[in-house]
Amino acid sequence: MKTDSLDLNPFVLDYFSTISQDDLKKNVFPKYPAVFNFIAQSRGFGVPWQYKKAAEANKVDQHLFFFESNLGKQYTGNPRYIYERMIERYPNYTYVWCYSGKEKIPGDPIIVERASSEYYNFLARSRYIINNTTFPLWYHRPETFYFQTWHGTPFKRLHWDILSRPLERRSTPEFYVKSTKWDALLSPNPYSTKIFKSAFRYEGEVVEFGYPSNDIFYDNDRYLNVRQKIREKLGVHNDNVPVYLYAPTWRDGKHLGNSMFEFNLMLDPFKFIEHAPEDAILLIRSHHMSSSDDKITGLAGRVIDVSGWDDAIELMCAADVLITDYSSIVFDWYCSLKPVIYYVPDYDDYVGPLRGSYFDLSERHAGEICYTEEQLLQALPKVIKGVAPDYSEFYKTFCSLHDGHSSDRVIDYLLTRKNV
Repeated sequence: MKTDSLDLNPFVLDYFSTISQDDLKKNVFPKYPAVFNFIAQSRGFGVPWQYKKAAEANKVDQHLFFFESNLGKQYTGNPRYIYERMIERYPNYTYVWCYSGKEKIPGDPIIVERASSEYYNFLARSRYIINNTTFPLWYHRPETFYFQTWHGTPFKRLHWDILSRPLERRSTPEFYVKSTKWDALLSPNPYSTKIFKSAFRYEGEVVEFGYPSNDIFYDNDRYLNVRQKIREKLGVHNDNVPVYLYAPTWRDGKHLGNSMFEFNLMLDPFKFIEHAPEDAILLIRSHHMSSSDDKITGLAGRVIDVSGWDDAIELMCAADVLITDYSSIVFDWYCSLKPVIYYVPDYDDYVGPLRGSYFDLSERHAGEICYTEEQLLQALPKVIKGVAPDYSEFYKTFCSLHDGHSSDRVIDYLLTRKNV
């Protein structure tokens, strides 16, 4: 139910006006999220005063684009690759990036700090705001077009679809309200579209264009150039040296606060190197929502911590084999047609009481599945020497929309949106 269609009795609104925001979140939201959304908007929840002030004082600039990825922590994902194609096609537009990292962003965009006054000022003035997570803003002005790119094809259950949780813990009021205000949501395939609508209770426009971040896998010259550049940065100067990328997802169970969770390495990197082919390199990349500071220490030589590396796509170009678990990175990896190993020692817990999954990994996998560290170690030489499995059926379901032109489809779509 869209909040715009709600017609609440004035006496009902008057009653809700006496209830605190916390009580509304706790008692109204879980069972009646659309009602909560209506009340939240009528009472002005979730719109910082800096944004309100900027929106009142400024018109929207039709050529101003605002980008953010992974809460402003990284220059990565679909926003990055839409932006890089944008500056090629429209170099005279004005671009703003929310970014706190060290990467040099091409095109010399305006850089702002998340949740600063400058941040909200540009957010309010932008015609297009583009993110792969969410902005710290529940509602945006109607003249602004909010394009949500998201970040992966779901394997693990999301939000309202996490049936193992009680209703009040499946999503949050903040996320639900924000998602109802996306003007359009990008989807990589019809499978994801169906899940996004269910998991987010999203009733807005969905565009199935594939993911711009995967365009590189369909441009061989560009791919090989990035592969060589990143391997050189990593100190891998011989292209015959096999590189494994270990990229597990985050775990819900050990919450550290501030959208961060404890990182569990789950493998012994030194045992890994003993069993891997000679000269092999292991890259370890924790999820951006996992804290790995005290988990990957004292490693050198053939084991490299790349958790601080902004862009996973660059690492995927550099690597020869992906080792992952329930991470959506695997669906991007399949576009490369390189081998993957699933390492899932906590599979029964994760797809059971902890999170749940949308399908059985063993029924649709296109790679080796290892449930123990011993199985993983035994699989290493076998996978690196072998040829990538037949991905045809898996690829048809999850990757067939990708053709190297997703960025252009997104840009053409955005620039044809009518002004409000």
